Amino acid sequence: MARLRINLDDGVDPVDVGAAVEMLDQAVYAKVSPLVVKLLGFSQDGSLVGQFSGFMHGEVIVAARHMQGFCGKPLGSTSPAVAFKARYPTDGFEEDLEVVAPSPPGNVPDLILLKGSRSATSLWSTDLEIMASVYALGYTGTENKPSCSKGSLSSTMPGSVAITAHADDGFSGGPVVDKHGRLMGVVKGALGTTIMRIGITPNYDLHTYLLQAGYPGLI
Repeated sequence: MARLRINLDDGVDPVDVGAAVEMLDQAVYAKVSPLVVKLLGFSQDGSLVGQFSGFMHGEVIVAARHMQGFCGKPLGSTSPAVAFKARYPTDGFEEDLEVVAPSPPGNVPDLILLKGSRSATSLWSTDLEIMASVYALGYTGTENKPSCSKGSLSSTMPGSVAITAHADDGFSGGPVVDKHGRLMGVVKGALGTTIMRIGITPNYDLHTYLLQAGYPGLI
């Protein structure tokens, strides 16, 4: 059988490489997915306006600020989202959430903190390295388990940090992690379409926002 040489004395079977990659992908998903929460946004009259993603960090849920006031698809087609519920992936439990940190000045970064009755171990963070493998996790459509999209970090420029990966409707607010499951950022701007290059709020902005809001920063 043909073997792939990767600067080692012994050959490596491509089948073995593929199996190892698949195992790594599964390990990342298994580590991170229990923390990813489906968020449901409701208007003042109780109508469902939109579905988003977030993830547990200690006693709070991190999400994208732009879901607050979201007005449906196309934009402006519904009343704005003013109340939120969480649906947890492990058991489907659903509960109302409280917004515990206000929008940052100028709505930058695109972050908001919510709180329910559950808490979780915080994700570790990592340095942002260009072209590093990344995994974006979030919810699509009516699914009650998070999906995972694999790609790479395509830009590390301040103000325009981005990844190359699919981000379906509802991924906004979901975590972006590296191959070790360490947090790199938060998905933003993925509402309304399926796109390949998406912006993320980098982990260092989240760290600062958490501290400013009076919560522990990233590890």
